[in-house]
Amino acid sequence: MARPRTLDDDALLDRARDVFWRQGYAATSLRDLTNATKLSTAALYNRFGDKSGLFREVLRRYADTGLSGQLLPGLAASPDPRDAIAGLFAALIALSCSTETPSGCLLINTALDGAADTATRGLVRERLGEVEAFLRAQIERAVLAGLLPPGTEPSRAAEGLFGAVLALRVLARLDPDPVRLRRLVEANLAPLGLTLKPGA
Repeated sequence: MARPRTLDDDALLDRARDVFWRQGYAATSLRDLTNATKLSTAALYNRFGDKSGLFREVLRRYADTGLSGQLLPGLAASPDPRDAIAGLFAALIALSCSTETPSGCLLINTALDGAADTATRGLVRERLGEVEAFLRAQIERAVLAGLLPPGTEPSRAAEGLFGAVLALRVLARLDPDPVRLRRLVEANLAPLGLTLKPGA
Protein backbone atom coordinates (compact mmCIF):
# COMPACT_ATOMS: atom_id res chain seq x y z
CA MET A 1 0.00 0.00 0.00
CA ALA A 2 1.40 3.38 -0.99
CA ARG A 3 2.48 5.69 1.80
CA PRO A 4 0.35 8.86 1.89
CA ARG A 5 2.29 11.80 0.54
CA THR A 6 2.60 14.91 2.66
CA LEU A 7 3.58 18.46 1.82
CA ASP A 8 6.93 17.79 3.44
CA ASP A 9 7.41 14.84 1.11
CA ASP A 10 6.61 17.02 -1.89
CA ALA A 11 9.13 19.65 -0.87
CA LEU A 12 11.74 16.94 -0.30
CA LEU A 13 11.05 15.40 -3.71
CA ASP A 14 11.31 18.79 -5.39
CA ARG A 15 14.74 19.38 -3.84
CA ALA A 16 15.90 15.93 -4.92
CA ARG A 17 14.41 16.49 -8.39
CA ASP A 18 16.50 19.59 -8.93
CA VAL A 19 19.70 17.66 -8.19
CA PHE A 20 18.79 14.72 -10.40
CA TRP A 21 17.67 17.06 -13.18
CA ARG A 22 20.89 19.08 -13.17
CA GLN A 23 23.32 16.20 -12.77
CA GLY A 24 21.53 13.10 -14.06
CA TYR A 25 20.81 9.94 -12.12
CA ALA A 26 24.24 8.35 -12.54
CA ALA A 27 26.20 11.43 -11.49
CA THR A 28 24.05 12.17 -8.44
CA SER A 29 25.56 10.84 -5.23
CA LEU A 30 23.90 10.14 -1.91
CA ARG A 31 25.91 13.03 -0.49
CA ASP A 32 24.37 15.33 -3.12
CA LEU A 33 20.91 14.13 -2.08
CA THR A 34 21.49 14.44 1.66
CA ASN A 35 22.90 17.94 1.16
CA ALA A 36 19.87 18.97 -0.91
CA THR A 37 17.20 17.39 1.27
CA LYS A 38 18.86 17.97 4.66
CA LEU A 39 18.11 14.34 5.55
CA SER A 40 20.57 11.66 6.51
CA THR A 41 21.24 8.67 4.29
CA ALA A 42 19.40 6.49 6.82
CA ALA A 43 16.36 8.78 6.76
CA LEU A 44 16.25 8.77 2.95
CA TYR A 45 16.52 4.99 2.85
CA ASN A 46 13.83 4.65 5.50
CA ARG A 47 11.41 6.74 3.44
CA PHE A 48 12.22 5.58 -0.08
CA GLY A 49 14.17 2.33 0.18
CA ASP A 50 17.21 3.42 -1.82
CA LYS A 51 18.40 5.93 -4.39
CA SER A 52 16.35 4.27 -7.15
CA GLY A 53 13.22 4.34 -5.02
CA LEU A 54 13.69 8.04 -4.33
CA PHE A 55 14.29 8.70 -8.01
CA ARG A 56 11.10 6.90 -9.05
CA GLU A 57 9.10 9.02 -6.62
CA VAL A 58 10.79 12.12 -8.06
CA LEU A 59 9.83 11.05 -11.59
CA ARG A 60 6.21 10.36 -10.57
CA ARG A 61 5.87 13.78 -8.99
CA TYR A 62 7.59 15.42 -11.98
CA ALA A 63 5.05 13.82 -14.34
CA ASP A 64 2.07 14.42 -12.06
CA THR A 65 2.80 18.13 -11.72
CA GLY A 66 3.81 18.62 -15.34
CA LEU A 67 2.46 17.26 -18.61
CA SER A 68 0.42 14.35 -17.33
CA GLY A 69 -1.15 16.02 -14.34
CA GLN A 70 -1.81 19.54 -15.61
CA LEU A 71 -1.08 20.30 -19.25
CA LEU A 72 -2.53 17.27 -21.04
CA PRO A 73 -5.91 17.25 -19.23
CA GLY A 74 -6.36 20.94 -19.94
CA LEU A 75 -5.51 20.56 -23.62
CA ALA A 76 -7.74 17.49 -23.96
CA ALA A 77 -10.71 19.64 -22.96
CA SER A 78 -10.26 21.82 -26.06
CA PRO A 79 -13.29 21.65 -28.37
CA ASP A 80 -10.99 21.36 -31.39
CA PRO A 81 -8.50 18.46 -31.15
CA ARG A 82 -6.22 20.22 -33.63
CA ASP A 83 -5.81 23.05 -31.13
CA ALA A 84 -5.00 20.47 -28.44
CA ILE A 85 -2.20 18.98 -30.54
CA ALA A 86 -0.77 22.34 -31.58
CA GLY A 87 -1.10 23.57 -28.00
CA LEU A 88 1.01 20.69 -26.72
CA PHE A 89 3.84 21.52 -29.09
CA ALA A 90 3.62 25.24 -28.35
CA ALA A 91 3.88 24.46 -24.63
CA LEU A 92 6.84 22.14 -25.20
CA ILE A 93 8.69 24.81 -27.18
CA ALA A 94 8.13 27.28 -24.35
CA LEU A 95 9.28 24.76 -21.74
CA SER A 96 12.32 23.83 -23.80
CA CYS A 97 13.43 27.45 -24.09
CA SER A 98 12.77 28.37 -20.47
CA THR A 99 15.74 29.37 -18.34
CA GLU A 100 13.85 28.65 -15.11
CA THR A 101 14.48 24.89 -15.18
CA PRO A 102 17.43 22.65 -16.11
CA SER A 103 17.81 21.62 -19.72
CA GLY A 104 15.53 19.02 -21.24
CA CYS A 105 12.76 16.80 -19.91
CA LEU A 106 13.68 14.78 -16.83
CA LEU A 107 11.91 11.69 -18.18
CA ILE A 108 13.67 11.84 -21.54
CA ASN A 109 16.99 12.73 -19.92
CA THR A 110 16.61 9.59 -17.82
CA ALA A 111 15.97 7.45 -20.88
CA LEU A 112 19.11 8.85 -22.51
CA ASP A 113 21.19 8.50 -19.34
CA GLY A 114 20.96 4.70 -19.54
CA ALA A 115 21.87 4.26 -15.87
CA ALA A 116 18.41 3.70 -14.41
CA ASP A 117 17.25 0.23 -13.35
CA THR A 118 14.54 -1.83 -15.02
CA ALA A 119 11.73 -0.55 -12.79
CA THR A 120 12.70 3.07 -13.42
CA ARG A 121 12.96 2.57 -17.18
CA GLY A 122 9.50 0.99 -17.08
CA LEU A 123 8.14 4.02 -15.27
CA VAL A 124 9.71 6.34 -17.85
CA ARG A 125 8.10 4.36 -20.69
CA GLU A 126 4.75 4.44 -18.92
CA ARG A 127 4.72 8.17 -18.28
CA LEU A 128 6.04 9.10 -21.73
CA GLY A 129 3.44 6.73 -23.14
CA GLU A 130 0.78 9.03 -21.71
CA VAL A 131 1.93 11.71 -24.15
CA GLU A 132 1.60 9.36 -27.11
CA ALA A 133 -1.81 8.23 -25.86
CA PHE A 134 -2.91 11.87 -25.66
CA LEU A 135 -1.80 12.49 -29.24
CA ARG A 136 -3.58 9.35 -30.46
CA ALA A 137 -6.79 10.35 -28.70
CA GLN A 138 -6.76 13.83 -30.22
CA ILE A 139 -6.04 12.46 -33.70
CA GLU A 140 -8.91 9.98 -33.30
CA ARG A 141 -11.20 12.86 -32.34
CA ALA A 142 -10.05 14.85 -35.37
CA VAL A 143 -10.50 11.91 -37.74
CA LEU A 144 -14.05 11.31 -36.51
CA ALA A 145 -14.82 15.00 -37.03
CA GLY A 146 -13.36 14.96 -40.56
CA LEU A 147 -10.69 17.50 -39.62
CA LEU A 148 -7.63 15.62 -40.90
CA PRO A 149 -6.58 14.46 -44.38
CA PRO A 150 -8.42 11.36 -45.65
CA GLY A 151 -6.69 8.11 -44.78
CA THR A 152 -5.04 9.43 -41.60
CA GLU A 153 -4.34 6.43 -39.37
CA PRO A 154 -4.41 7.58 -35.72
CA SER A 155 -1.86 5.14 -34.30
CA ARG A 156 0.74 5.77 -36.99
CA ALA A 157 0.17 9.52 -36.95
CA ALA A 158 0.50 9.54 -33.15
CA GLU A 159 3.76 7.61 -33.38
CA GLY A 160 5.13 10.21 -35.76
CA LEU A 161 4.13 13.13 -33.58
CA PHE A 162 5.43 11.39 -30.47
CA GLY A 163 8.76 11.03 -32.26
CA ALA A 164 8.65 14.78 -32.87
CA VAL A 165 8.08 15.35 -29.14
CA LEU A 166 11.17 13.32 -28.32
CA ALA A 167 13.23 15.03 -31.02
CA LEU A 168 12.13 18.46 -29.82
CA ARG A 169 13.09 17.81 -26.22
CA VAL A 170 16.46 16.27 -27.15
CA LEU A 171 17.33 19.01 -29.65
CA ALA A 172 16.48 21.63 -27.03
CA ARG A 173 19.23 20.23 -24.79
CA LEU A 174 21.75 21.01 -27.54
CA ASP A 175 20.28 24.17 -29.02
CA PRO A 176 17.22 25.74 -27.33
CA ASP A 177 16.56 28.04 -30.28
CA PRO A 178 12.79 28.64 -30.51
CA VAL A 179 12.95 29.36 -34.25
CA ARG A 180 14.70 26.07 -34.97
CA LEU A 181 12.37 24.14 -32.64
CA ARG A 182 9.35 25.69 -34.30
CA ARG A 183 10.62 24.62 -37.74
CA LEU A 184 11.03 21.06 -36.45
CA VAL A 185 7.49 21.00 -35.10
CA GLU A 186 5.88 22.55 -38.16
CA ALA A 187 7.62 20.05 -40.45
CA ASN A 188 6.00 17.24 -38.45
CA LEU A 189 2.58 18.89 -38.20
CA ALA A 190 2.38 19.77 -41.91
CA PRO A 191 1.49 16.25 -43.19
CA LEU A 192 -1.63 16.39 -41.01
CA GLY A 193 -2.52 19.87 -42.19
CA LEU A 194 -1.76 21.33 -38.76
CA THR A 195 0.17 24.47 -37.88
CA LEU A 196 1.27 26.33 -34.80
CA LYS A 197 -0.47 29.59 -34.06
CA PRO A 198 1.61 32.71 -34.82
CA GLY A 199 3.76 33.61 -31.86
CA ALA A 200 3.41 30.15 -30.29
